[in-house]
Amino acid sequence: MVTVLCLLITFFVSNICAATPESEQKDMGKNIQGVWKLESMDVGINEHKRTRKDAKFMMYIMEKHYSAIRDFTPEPETDAAGTPASGRSFMADAGTYELEGTDMIVHHKLAMFPVLGSMTFKFSMAGNDILILEPQYDKMVMPGMENIKPTTDGKMGYGDMATRYVFIRLE
Repeated sequence: MVTVLCLLITFFVSNICAATPESEQKDMGKNIQGVWKLESMDVGINEHKRTRKDAKFMMYIMEKHYSAIRDFTPEPETDAAGTPASGRSFMADAGTYELEGTDMIVHHKLAMFPVLGSMTFKFSMAGNDILILEPQYDKMVMPGMENIKPTTDGKMGYGDMATRYVFIRLE
């Protein structure tokens, strides 16, 4: 009888403990839904690290899908005659995402870059109106481009690698 009682108690406690992270993740999944605008982004590493506030980036996060558009061209970007430069660091992509613990994995379904794959971010929130995403380049999946990784001085093919994005809710 004692054994049965212990088993029942263990069963109920394990179900309660197992349910909590899933319910928290569902709450977090609902909290990240919305329209987000970049407030700041940290780029580079070590002595090359700095925070940018001039980059433009908007992200729309729905229940299972996301859409992102960004322009990381430093301002002002003009040539010697004062004409706006034509080389812009512009990107757009859309697809699905999934949450696994504190990881947000975006699966690119449509993108401006030549190959589709996925990118993993560590995500957190400060209250309901600040979303923080930290790229995890070691988990980046880009078929045919496996050798594209950040350099030791914090550069990527497009310029300084981002290490942390801070978004504010627009709605």
